[in-house]
Amino acid sequence: MVVRLNTLFKLGFKEEAYRLAHVTMLQCIGKAVAQGVEGMVRVGWQTAEQSLVVRIGQVEGMAHLIPLEPGESWLVNNRIDLQSWNNICD
Repeated sequence: MVVRLNTLFKLGFKEEAYRLAHVTMLQCIGKAVAQGVEGMVRVGWQTAEQSLVVRIGQVEGMAHLIPLEPGESWLVNNRIDLQSWNNICD
């Protein structure tokens, strides 16, 4: 399942704290396998936007979303670490 992270937040009640993430569901465009010359999965908004609040611990991995069409579709880049990404983009 691919989602876009909107925000992280923490709710506290008495002595308990919940670390949560607000996410929006995305869907694969075309096949759910790497495609195109860049070899990455393409994702976009679902036909009916669905947002969820989940525990941060439920997030299994992360990747950069590279915009293809601003606000419409992205490439999922799960092959590069943040330091390498910053070196390339600087």
